[in-house]
Amino acid sequence: MNLPRRLHAPGFVLLALIWAAWLWHLPQGGDMREWGISAQALAHGRWDTLLLHMFAHANILHIGMNSAVLAGFAPLLVLTMGGRDVVTGGPLGAAALRFYAFYLLAGLAGALLYVAINPGGVIPAVGASGAISGMIGFMSRLDGNGSLLPVTSRALARRIWDFVKANLILIAIFAIPFFLGGTGMLIAWEGHLGGFLFGLLFAGFFLPPGHAPRHG
Repeated sequence: MNLPRRLHAPGFVLLALIWAAWLWHLPQGGDMREWGISAQALAHGRWDTLLLHMFAHANILHIGMNSAVLAGFAPLLVLTMGGRDVVTGGPLGAAALRFYAFYLLAGLAGALLYVAINPGGVIPAVGASGAISGMIGFMSRLDGNGSLLPVTSRALARRIWDFVKANLILIAIFAIPFFLGGTGMLIAWEGHLGGFLFGLLFAGFFLPPGHAPRHG
């Protein structure tokens, strides 16, 4: 889609924050584990990691991949959350606020599921992947007319399966070398799942007023 440049602005703000955090940590070798979310971090009173982990990344490949997906999905969400009026020059503020609220809540959902599944976990999870998975869940609910697909529809089931397959591929690519003694990367699939489910189930709450989505 050839979307107006203004719809990219909210996503670029998030990207600027993510990259600023990354560059700030470069003098210390780019180690952002202190921003990571884990049960241990919360037990030690590090409640700030519920937010900070969404802006932290493990390495340049990690931040690069998430940045590419975020840049691609963000304008589509802003368009959907603002309605067609934002394309014709209407105010962007309300759509941007919905987008930021969605990003933070999807990332939080991912973090909470990660901690819930790993209640004694000490490995910190970092990255915007939970929030980005929420974006994918949100877009998965939409049909071609911007209405919400019923949760029991076959079309939605296929999209959910595509999400599962994509995560299995990621785990295979990055985790297997790690367990073989290489320099792979563990994938916090729990965070991906939590964010995706949030986007899937709560998409209707972030549509613009007057929108009449079809629910299932």
